[in-house]
Amino acid sequence: MKWVNDGCPDGIFDGYSHRISARALADDRYITITGKGPTWTAKITQLGVELLKSIDDSDSNNHTHESEADKFIQKLTAAGGVLEVEGGYSHRAANDALIRDVMKSALRPKGYKLEIASVGSWQSPKYEARWARHFPDDVDERPVPIPDSVGKYHPVAKAFRDGTKGVSKEHVARAAKLLHALATESAARGYEVTLPSSHKRSNSRGTTTLDGDFAITIGTTTVPLEMRELPPNGGAARPYIRKYNSRNQSWTLVNNTDFLSTGRLQLELTQKYSTDGRRERFRDGKRQQLDTALPAILREIEIQHLENAWKREQARLKEEETQRRWEAAIKRARIRIQDHHKAQQLKIQADAWAEAGMLRKYVEALRRG
Repeated sequence: MKWVNDGCPDGIFDGYSHRISARALADDRYITITGKGPTWTAKITQLGVELLKSIDDSDSNNHTHESEADKFIQKLTAAGGVLEVEGGYSHRAANDALIRDVMKSALRPKGYKLEIASVGSWQSPKYEARWARHFPDDVDERPVPIPDSVGKYHPVAKAFRDGTKGVSKEHVARAAKLLHALATESAARGYEVTLPSSHKRSNSRGTTTLDGDFAITIGTTTVPLEMRELPPNGGAARPYIRKYNSRNQSWTLVNNTDFLSTGRLQLELTQKYSTDGRRERFRDGKRQQLDTALPAILREIEIQHLENAWKREQARLKEEETQRRWEAAIKRARIRIQDHHKAQQLKIQADAWAEAGMLRKYVEALRRG
């Protein structure tokens, strides 16, 4: 965001990965994006300026912001864990800064994060701050040993080595060794490692299999992963090459789109899953190689397993509560039916008693007459 605020100067980023991050900021209305390719440009919005200012203020006076976060946590605790707050577009930057500062506070309960959600309607807006489960606190990174050489590959790594098309030949050995290390460590932790083709899923088009090169299963959570080699400059090779145009019967210069080997590997979690901003792609970079990211990959899968288990448990509890309410409603309805039936019977008996009394009076009158 600071780069956009500085006017998007050249020579700061390589490739186009920064544009993906910029798109996420644009979706949140912190910046605006216009143009494509060489005409691509971005400008910061007023909301982005406010967010940038709050970040700068947090960096320059961290103690003050953490103190404000501590006060808010104490206030939220005193309110029983739910507190009505100001929200909406005009308070978004301030609330985002508060959430970040609360995450840094030592008073934040482990395993929980601050959440500010809309609980009102469009006509009557209302926002509440509450604690939400934060499973990354519960999972630590554990080492993933990478062997210097591999005598016998794990089956999924062997299948990748023998049949992959996503990595150039000179780098297949390294990619297969990383997959072997990840698969072996997963198996050692008691997880199931299989080919994605062995897992089926249903959608509107029918039944398909998972995409990727291998899948790790923890309990009922299955996460497919895909290994690929990153191309240079978005895949466009240089220099230009000559290509014959049969329509014009002439030779023209075009981009050489043949893949150029870079040796930069990327391992991606291909399943569509809301990671709440956590990384889904792990790659070779200037500061970190994919080799050192393997512990983080397994940690992310373990976090997803805990999140899925928690969601299933919440769904089960909600279903049980719905069942209890339904059974209670049925019981009340039966009681009402029984009461109505008793009332009807009582009315019938009362009417019969009254009619019998009238007949007795009538008969007595006839006798006297």
